[in-house]
Amino acid sequence: MRTLLLGLAVSALLWAQKKKKAEASAPAGESAAPSTTTLISFPKIEHDFGKIKEEDRTATTRFSFKNTSKDPVKVVDVKTSCGCTAPSWSKESIAPGKEGFVEAQYSTWGRPGPFVKTLTVRVRSEKDTTKEESHVLTIKGEVIPRPKGPEDFYPTKVGSLRFGPANHVAFGTIKTNERKTLSVTLYNDSDKPLELRDFKDVPKHIKVSYRTPKGTQSTYVLPPKDTVQVVVEYDAGAAGDYGFVYHMLKLPTNDAVEAEKPFYVTANIEEYFGELTEEQLKEAPRAEFNTTEYNYGKIKAGEKVVYEFRLTNTGKKPLIIRKVKASCGCTAANPDKSELKPGESTTIKVTFDSTGRSGRDSKSVTVITNDPRQPTTNLIIQGEIEAVTK
Repeated sequence: MRTLLLGLAVSALLWAQKKKKAEASAPAGESAAPSTTTLISFPKIEHDFGKIKEEDRTATTRFSFKNTSKDPVKVVDVKTSCGCTAPSWSKESIAPGKEGFVEAQYSTWGRPGPFVKTLTVRVRSEKDTTKEESHVLTIKGEVIPRPKGPEDFYPTKVGSLRFGPANHVAFGTIKTNERKTLSVTLYNDSDKPLELRDFKDVPKHIKVSYRTPKGTQSTYVLPPKDTVQVVVEYDAGAAGDYGFVYHMLKLPTNDAVEAEKPFYVTANIEEYFGELTEEQLKEAPRAEFNTTEYNYGKIKAGEKVVYEFRLTNTGKKPLIIRKVKASCGCTAANPDKSELKPGESTTIKVTFDSTGRSGRDSKSVTVITNDPRQPTTNLIIQGEIEAVTK
């Protein structure tokens, strides 16, 4: 008898483990049974789109359900497992025995490959609001990647002209002893030739040209569905500027839509000090601030805050303030002097106007000097602004 009981216990344990393993290996949402509880019943809780095209942009399916209770019910919410799925559902009350729906729209654009997504449906009785239940619906399928085209290689479009990757050349950090060259590809997305003319508003330290099959040119006629490269040369030493520098150039064309295209060039210019030895660094100027942060506490919107940061040259050669620039138009900063002898000090007066602002706020003022150890210092002015109610 004891042996028989032991054998039955072992058999039961093996059966339970086998069942658990089978449940764990079953694909999510592939339940053949309908979803039925006390309020509604879904005859189908999963939809397989199969293979769908990315260029179709969306794939939509509708799940119907029946009110199986004795009272009217209402779908109160549908949550999706990701933003790629947009739900819609019956907004009106569903009477006993009547049907409603939940619709799922999956966005295929930019999402190639297999997918499995869920929608959690919350339903509530209109007679007894304590009665509420949830149902999980599943959609799945495979998005077939679309063929790549001009919109992928040249994503920025202005009129009939596409830019790849953008109508912006960013040189990043460039030293004053450097010259750099970068290029952008232009694509004529129209069925007519585009006349690309001389760039306008080009500063002296920038040169722009077209790299054509016939060599470098200042103008070019771009055939339909064809490309050409715009080459931008940047001479940081000739810029006479420091820090982040921004230029908007203009590209004139004969395009019927926005004939003059904006074209942006940016760079972060840093002074080149050469390879300085420790002895040379000891003899160099040195910028030292009494503080780099000021917290003005709490103020009301519309109030102005004024604070003076003190800068001292603790080095052995003259300290030159190359540039002082605020992060926004709401902040102004002016140094008393632009050159300090060794041991000399000055103040940088920062004025912040809180008009139109509220909540926690932080603004910066960038100070650039000829201190080779730390040429750039960011001064922070921050606090909390209380909105003024009328």
